Amino acid sequence: MQAIVTRFLPATNTKGSRIKAWCERGAIIVSADCETDPHEMAVKALVAKFVKEDEKRYGANKNPWSCRRIYGGLPKGVGADYVWVFVGGQ
Repeated sequence: MQAIVTRFLPATNTKGSRIKAWCERGAIIVSADCETDPHEMAVKALVAKFVKEDEKRYGANKNPWSCRRIYGGLPKGVGADYVWVFVGGQ
């Protein structure tokens, strides 16, 4: 399994605020304009992408990505990155 890192990307002149979620396997960027935790939403979107890819390649019964996750912050100041790790179980 791989840890997933999330980072807040501030708004620009052409794009709204976003959250980037990434790990060694891949990355995704989602809008930060939501009522729920945008970091969690970005992780869920990245995991959903991996689940879809894995179901296509291996079948629905061989996917570990839907395990429970916990997160913590990295010491970088305001707007710090978060790291999400899998703790097993469903």
